[in-house]
Amino acid sequence: MPGARLYSYRALVPLEGVAPDRRHRVAVLHVQTVTIRAACTRIADTIAPHRWFEQDMAVSFGLAAQLGLAARRIEVLLLQSVFPEMTTWLAPIALRLDHDPGSASYRVATIDLNAAFDAIAPHIDTLTAAELAPPRFTDRRVA
Repeated sequence: MPGARLYSYRALVPLEGVAPDRRHRVAVLHVQTVTIRAACTRIADTIAPHRWFEQDMAVSFGLAAQLGLAARRIEVLLLQSVFPEMTTWLAPIALRLDHDPGSASYRVATIDLNAAFDAIAPHIDTLTAAELAPPRFTDRRVA
């Protein structure tokens, strides 16, 4: 693709979406959007099981690889729900496009991802964006 440029797509979790007992353990990224500067963290830090934070520096490489894979898969599913040009199975570091998608920031509602790794990892190969969406609110008030 002559003239194609590289673009970066990322899905992050706003810090207020991270359980209070985990906030001091996650890497905080300050992201500037058009209107605000937001404190966020990576999906991997959010979905990590509690045992991940209890380990010393000799981290299980198997768990690290599985956690990274699950986070990248969740990230691409969320990105695909907003950006149809994202067609890869895992989120790439950069995506080569022949058009300028511009700069954008979107909020996408999801299920609670805090410590969700153990529930998500066994079916990561078949996980869908619909499974990450929160259950539909049902108004059961009687008139």
